[in-house]
Amino acid sequence: MHSIVAHEKVKGNNKQAVLNAVKKAMRNANWQKFVKGKKIFIKINMLSHQVVPGLCTSPWVIEAVLQELKQLKARIVIGDADVATVKQVEKAAKNWQILELCKKYGAKFVNLSKCKTKIVPFQGKVFDKLYLPLPIAQAESIITIPVLKTHSLSTMTCSLKNQWGCLPRYRQIYHDRLHQAIAEMNCAIKVNFVITDATICSEGNGPRNSTPKIVNSILASNDRVANDAICAEMIGVNHESIEYIKIAEELGIGTTKCKIIGEGIKNEHFLLPNLNKMFVIKWEMRLRHTPILRTLLFKTLLFTIFAWLATKYNTFYWHQTVGKKAAREFVKQNNIYSKEFIALVR
Repeated sequence: MHSIVAHEKVKGNNKQAVLNAVKKAMRNANWQKFVKGKKIFIKINMLSHQVVPGLCTSPWVIEAVLQELKQLKARIVIGDADVATVKQVEKAAKNWQILELCKKYGAKFVNLSKCKTKIVPFQGKVFDKLYLPLPIAQAESIITIPVLKTHSLSTMTCSLKNQWGCLPRYRQIYHDRLHQAIAEMNCAIKVNFVITDATICSEGNGPRNSTPKIVNSILASNDRVANDAICAEMIGVNHESIEYIKIAEELGIGTTKCKIIGEGIKNEHFLLPNLNKMFVIKWEMRLRHTPILRTLLFKTLLFTIFAWLATKYNTFYWHQTVGKKAAREFVKQNNIYSKEFIALVR
């Protein structure tokens, strides 16, 4: 049986064009068939408190989803978790205007790293149990809204990888088993619907140190595996080369056999990650595969030092030398999205 992935291009040069594309893709993928109940959790991507378009889920895309969900009259909670090296998510929600959207549409924003958790038993190769934040564990429906991006460890990040942020803390300890862990996370968390934000994507040595790429696409599906298989082709890689997609399909989360409705898909020729140019990630993975050093460096206070150094590199050196410039140039050069980000980019 083939899954449905709806694909719409943004047609126009204003905010309404983006809103229309999101709503049309959702309707073509029959979102109302899959999203039920009065407690809905929306998992967005709030990777960075610094605003570089393409790093986090687009405010316009989130607003379109909230407008479409109004008819359900449900209690909507939106959230993400802090990353390992910095507590960014609450400041990101403010800087990317997510808090304003929550206030406007009666939704609630939560930092998953600060939520109470429920222990969920799981029999996997990586996890024997998961600590799921209550907004996720208690949700009647879960919608995930990832940004399509390249990723230095997993090649790409989209709907399956977006659930990585549902682990409220200590995700970094699973980096050496990342693909299996991503797939198992998606077994434990039932996501009912995906809306992929591919309006502004990120390419290069992502996810944090990447640069904006306009694709002008929205994808929607109830099948995370199908969605990510299509998005892999958009990035320019064979989905069979991405291990977590293959494992997720084997675990029965979804299928790569799918039918595209709406606009056709093409290779967007993303600039792919080059691990040799990412000193921190390159050496992290080497050290993680050395048992004695893995324990010493990643399970002691020494990790705090490495985390601090990584944070300073990402949020100070990279942002000051690359990210800020890329954001300002993006705003100057892009007719549609300058309106979305001109007040946010500083």
